[in-house]
Amino acid sequence: MAKRFVIPGVVAALALGTVVTFGVVPSAQAAGSSARINNCWSTWGSTGSAAHCVNTSVTGHYRNEAHCGGIDYDRVSGWVRIARGSTVDPWGRLECAWSIRSSDLSFKY
Repeated sequence: MAKRFVIPGVVAALALGTVVTFGVVPSAQAAGSSARINNCWSTWGSTGSAAHCVNTSVTGHYRNEAHCGGIDYDRVSGWVRIARGSTVDPWGRLECAWSIRSSDLSFKY
């Protein structure tokens, strides 16, 4: 039977790597708002985002997009058909695990 042993330097290196990994996660940005498209826009804060449409000027399909920070991946809501003159507030809520850098809307007819 082979004897197993742990090299103290390897354990220390692994522990240090864990500390460094957590140390590089960026802090969350306070808040912001995207450009407006047809009276619709996206807002973000801390780790989340939501879209807003007030008296929408063009009927079409809209979706919210959250640009997450750190090692997280970006998130996108499903397409939502919103009719001209409609108010839908809020919709397309998205959450990032660590932080959010910004958010915006996509539009298609």
